[in-house]
Amino acid sequence: MTTVVLTRPTPDSQRLAEVLRSEGFDSLCLPLMNIVPLTSAERPDLPGPSDIWIFVSANAVRCGLPVLAPLLEAGNTPRVIAVGAKTREILSQYGVESRVPDRQDSEGLLMMSEFKDDSLEHVVIVKGEGGRDLLANELSARGVSVTEFPCYRRCWPEADLSILKGSTDQWIFQASSGETVSRLTALLAEKERHELFHCPVVVPSERVAEIASGLGWRTVLCADDASDQAVVSALHQRFGSGGEK
Repeated sequence: MTTVVLTRPTPDSQRLAEVLRSEGFDSLCLPLMNIVPLTSAERPDLPGPSDIWIFVSANAVRCGLPVLAPLLEAGNTPRVIAVGAKTREILSQYGVESRVPDRQDSEGLLMMSEFKDDSLEHVVIVKGEGGRDLLANELSARGVSVTEFPCYRRCWPEADLSILKGSTDQWIFQASSGETVSRLTALLAEKERHELFHCPVVVPSERVAEIASGLGWRTVLCADDASDQAVVSALHQRFGSGGEK
């Protein structure tokens, strides 16, 4: 029996742990990231009228939509795009319909027909502090006015890697972003746990898979997206039921 090491923020890891348990997988929560909503003093002013709102993560919905909701109530009715299935699911919980690209990342968003429309004038990107600039830069290059609306920041807590005892056959790692797999890699290297790079790591996209491979991970499992079910499906496809090889 192997154990899936969950590196998401604590609430997301706990939820995924319950899903994995129901599917016969053991798990261990090792949060490598915390999400902290920005205060009203830290956030920018509310954006003006726009054609499209893009939510780049589930956390962007949780931290940003409650702040932006008054604009919807005031009659602003932009089209809403979610980067992936999990983000769309959270939007639907707020009663907001959205579209998702076939390839669930920034590159996939840019291939959507909405962003090839010459009449597109203004887009709001709801996101965390920092992160990738590809989406904003490419849309700006296409002549679209882009407003970035950061609404949370990522914090990197201390992680106790001493709990990762046993053979490399025991562990499967999960990393939901390039930042997370980079952080995990750095922590393992710092503690001279290089043997753990032989363990499988489950990632949400081809882009993150390329990052993981470039960092030295030997077995990279690419899920369809970042949702809980996509993680479970990737595990079942590779390991069968309950992590049995």
